[in-house]
Amino acid sequence: MTAWPPRAYAATVAAAVALVLVASLVRPDSGVSPLVVRITELVLAGAAAYLLDDAAVVLTTVTPVGLWRRRLPRLVWGVVGLVGAWAAVSLLLRWRESQPPVGWGTGELVVLCLVALAASAVLAGRGEAEPGSVVGPVVVLVGITTVFAEQVLRTTIFVPWDGSGGSGVRMAWVAAGVLALLVVVGASRDPAGRGGRRVREVTASRIHDSGSV
Repeated sequence: MTAWPPRAYAATVAAAVALVLVASLVRPDSGVSPLVVRITELVLAGAAAYLLDDAAVVLTTVTPVGLWRRRLPRLVWGVVGLVGAWAAVSLLLRWRESQPPVGWGTGELVVLCLVALAASAVLAGRGEAEPGSVVGPVVVLVGITTVFAEQVLRTTIFVPWDGSGGSGVRMAWVAAGVLALLVVVGASRDPAGRGGRRVREVTASRIHDSGSV
């Protein structure tokens, strides 16, 4: 049985809350910078990438239990952890009067988490046992790069929290969230069904290698 939560997930969630806490205490008079809030969202999204990790995939894949049934407990507890962390972050931001609009900030975080999950689902569907170790850091690094690119290029990429930018950017984020959700569902088809040949081949190969040692 795979231990949950994995250390990487727990450490990443804790790092996100700690980042806002430190920013709240270091400069209490000026509040928390929107840049710090966005980086915190990206760190939490990076944590979401670990929700599909299954270090024991060689064993669990050959059991009669369905893929979603195996993943559901981890997803539920993982989402609970992310919600709790975002709630803690929101309380800290409200304390320092730096909280973005709840709806837009939360929606942005949800889309980022879905994108991270989609990338992990694709890698997991190709036989990667712990896709979070690949996707998590990439999400954070690419996201931070995008944050700075937005400022340098003076363009709108993230959802404007001040209500500016029109509806185009917001609709694009909604579309990205829907697309990511579809990718998660499509890439998470049970290996016993159509499209699961690659997972079965990788699993069989690993079992054979383990028996040969």
